[in-house]
Amino acid sequence: MWRFSPLFLVLWVLLAPCGASAQLPHLDPVPWFTPADSTSRLALVVEVNRFHDPKFNWNLNRILLTVMLPAGDNAAFFLRLPHMTFDTGNIPVAHRWPWVIGEGGQDGWPHEKRIASFGQIEAGVTGPASLPLVGWVDYALAMGLPTGTDRVYPFSSMSIPLRLELRKNIPLGRTSYLGLVAGYLSHMDSGRDHLDPFAFPRGYHLGGAWDLYQGRGQRLGLTYDYQDRESRRSQLVGAQWWLSWGSDGSLGFKVARELQGTLDRSAAWYFTLAWRLDSDRYRPKAEESNP
Repeated sequence: MWRFSPLFLVLWVLLAPCGASAQLPHLDPVPWFTPADSTSRLALVVEVNRFHDPKFNWNLNRILLTVMLPAGDNAAFFLRLPHMTFDTGNIPVAHRWPWVIGEGGQDGWPHEKRIASFGQIEAGVTGPASLPLVGWVDYALAMGLPTGTDRVYPFSSMSIPLRLELRKNIPLGRTSYLGLVAGYLSHMDSGRDHLDPFAFPRGYHLGGAWDLYQGRGQRLGLTYDYQDRESRRSQLVGAQWWLSWGSDGSLGFKVARELQGTLDRSAAWYFTLAWRLDSDRYRPKAEESNP
């Protein structure tokens, strides 16, 4: 079993760049597992997302493809590829956040009102780790690749976000878990041609999730996430419901609401319809019977 080394945390702090205040670019939550989870470490997830902000008349429609792959003992790689259509309404990025535009900003951008593009690919790994005093936790390391475009900022860009997160699972009975999360976000600002470094704040993330497992592919969950990136803050609450669909699939419904940061936020409401296909080979019970 891989054990977490304090060296990773030291390197993370040393590599974290200095920056100034900015708004909060969107990042998707880490795909965590718990001991009661029936999902597989070999899976395909397709999401249809709708992000909406009535105050600024911003709307984003997105299709997100996530591939899960086994990564050694009880760990998993994940790879995400989004395609999105961003309608900025009457307030484009340059009007809402004029300070994020870099010296390489071009005429006609970011004044466009409707933009369609592939977004940033994100790659990461999550799995169990042993820490002094804390004991066993789940870790996650994730990096966004500079494969997207700055034109759909703040939902995607050419920057390279780097995330380290830790989660402690606390059992609340046989089928219910409380997960407590702490993490840190840094940026390598490769998108500076179009966007200023102010567009990429670093900061920390705290969160909690309660999950009730109701059988194979079925789960109810509530989430709370707090972020502070250089004094730009977010409080996001959410709910999700997963239902089994066939022998290997499940259907998920998710909704989240931003409680704070009218200026900072990328959206006020998040709606998701998701479909997940899991392989039987890497489900928890299958691994227990085939060590």
